[in-house]
Amino acid sequence: MDLKKKLILFTRLIRILVYIYVVVQFLISRSYYDQAEVLPVIIGMGVFYVAIDQIISHVPEKRFKFACLCLFPLEMLLISLLVYFTRSHPLVEFDFLYALPVVNVALWFGVKEGVSFGVMGGLIMACTLALSGRLVGLESVGAVMSRVGFYVLGGLLTGYMSEFADRESAEKARRVVELTALSGFATVFESTLNEYRVYDNLCDAVSRSINPDVVLVFRFDRDRNQLLAVASEGVKGSDAELSLPHDYGLIGKVLESRESMVIEDTNLEWGYRQFLETYRIRSALYSPLKWRDEIYGVVFAGNQLKDSFNRDDLNLLSALAMQAALAVHNSRLYADLEDRIGELHAIFEIDKAITSAIELDTVLQQIVQMSLALLGAKTSSIMLLDEESQELVIAASHGLSQEYLTKGNIKVGESIAGRVIQEGKPIAVYDIGSDPRHAYSEHARMEGLRSLLSVPLSLKDRVIGVLNLYTDEPHRFTPHEVNLFTSLASQAAIAIENARLFASLEEIYIEVITALASAIDARDAYTHGHSQRVTEYAVALAEEMGLSTAEIDVVRNASILHDVGKIGIKERILKKPGRLTEEERREMEYHPFIGTRILQSVKLLEPVMPLVYHHHEWYDGSGYPDGLRGEAIPLGARIISVADAFESMTSDRPYRKALPLEEAIAELRRGSGKQFDPQVVQAFIRLVEKGKVDVRWTDGRVIPLADHLDKAGMS
Repeated sequence: MDLKKKLILFTRLIRILVYIYVVVQFLISRSYYDQAEVLPVIIGMGVFYVAIDQIISHVPEKRFKFACLCLFPLEMLLISLLVYFTRSHPLVEFDFLYALPVVNVALWFGVKEGVSFGVMGGLIMACTLALSGRLVGLESVGAVMSRVGFYVLGGLLTGYMSEFADRESAEKARRVVELTALSGFATVFESTLNEYRVYDNLCDAVSRSINPDVVLVFRFDRDRNQLLAVASEGVKGSDAELSLPHDYGLIGKVLESRESMVIEDTNLEWGYRQFLETYRIRSALYSPLKWRDEIYGVVFAGNQLKDSFNRDDLNLLSALAMQAALAVHNSRLYADLEDRIGELHAIFEIDKAITSAIELDTVLQQIVQMSLALLGAKTSSIMLLDEESQELVIAASHGLSQEYLTKGNIKVGESIAGRVIQEGKPIAVYDIGSDPRHAYSEHARMEGLRSLLSVPLSLKDRVIGVLNLYTDEPHRFTPHEVNLFTSLASQAAIAIENARLFASLEEIYIEVITALASAIDARDAYTHGHSQRVTEYAVALAEEMGLSTAEIDVVRNASILHDVGKIGIKERILKKPGRLTEEERREMEYHPFIGTRILQSVKLLEPVMPLVYHHHEWYDGSGYPDGLRGEAIPLGARIISVADAFESMTSDRPYRKALPLEEAIAELRRGSGKQFDPQVVQAFIRLVEKGKVDVRWTDGRVIPLADHLDKAGMS
């Protein structure tokens, strides 16, 4: 039940009691009065009380005060008539009835109206007593004055109590509204993990809770040192995207002090008028978006009437701003967490990609590309240290012109990259063009490079180079970005070293197997250089047939080692000038098996073993050791088979002289489809026709190691 209904019930009860009192007094003293005068007044009072109760209960809110202020004087007039008609035998304490409308008015409308009606009631009572001849002597005047004082005091006390109750009720209702609003908006803020959505929600919350004419939410941009309008209500056009210096006007003052502020009259703040005149703002509220030690912006609320806001409004705005600041803090943490997860995933993918590559050029290019993707830049480069000259050389890059790449090497200790090598620590440069440490500032300006992050490629106790990242716009690299890029550089350094070690290992491996093949060939003067010549033919064939670089490498290595199993064959059989016996032939056919047994202990040679084992298989299935047929024979083994047969036919042997090229080709044609793969034979004939097969050979001819590296793509 609301306050109005409670007051109506209270006044109804009082009037019932008053009317009973009047009726009882009349019944007791009716013999003293002219009932024709008094009775109509008493009946009129009853009718009036019923009427006033109905009017007050049903009159519209906007006419309620007018109705009451008209009816209560009429009630005083009825009381005066009753007092006047009972003048011959005054009713006991009847003059106190004037207090009833006075108290009613004070209850309804407060101190001012209550005191006014108290004075009115006193004057009407005095006039009535004077007309009835009862105002005689000082004693009666004193009694009247005491009654008037009683009416005024009653109106004053009742009005004060009424206003106090109204204030308490209004305060309670306001607090309920505020708590409800705060609770509701807190739920909205907590459910939002998008920073800009938080600003929109704050703007909506302020508009709905304190009803301002204008609301602006400013976000503090630390990089630009500005306040940017990110949400608004009641503004138009460019003002909705307002940008202010961090120290501008009252907003800047609030940002600096981190304290909320209420301006009751903006005309008194001429030094801080700002944009207020555009919207005729006369009163304003400011509150910082602050959470703990962080400040994220300022919220502004303005009204076109002065004194529109009070401390309660400021407290509500501050509470909303604090909730919004917490939500912004959480949204940034969430965004940061998402970024970290993305970065960790990217680092994992980068690590997987660069550690799976074994060729140095591929590794370097992957590192450059992935560094760009990781930090969203456009230009990157890797510089490796030449330990002999102590210079940094650009080994891979993206986004740099040829002119920049050939500008010259950098000595250790020179420029930014040289300092990074020397100090072993990252260096971030905001403006390359104006930084005196950069040796090629003019080149950088021409290239459109603005900011630089250079980090060392470190391996435990040494630095092998630097990884550079450039931006085309000024950018202050954060500690997080520096740490992230340093982590990438650490992985890159390991990948580069692994690629170098693998290249070195492969080089040593090629040297070893070449030396091993040469040692086998050296056992027989007639076969000296056989493995090298077979290798040359086989590699040319593999290239002609379009095999990949990796497949060609396998063919090359298998060709060098195809006869390694002969190390286990007796020398008298290898050098026998005539035909081999059946037993000797079976022992000779055992050499592919011996070769694979020798190679199986070396993991790097696993791809080679099937080619070594099957290079004596025939295309029709009549070869050895397993009698494989057609496509079941590895392609590399079929290539080596043709190369091996051609080299044997075109070389001197103890049991015959070398065949001329034409006869050797004719033999290959005759064996096509039987001993040899027809496609391989056709490819070999194409090589001969192109002049790429040279059968002239000398004992001193060898294949240099550099040739092997060129063909492997490692030099």
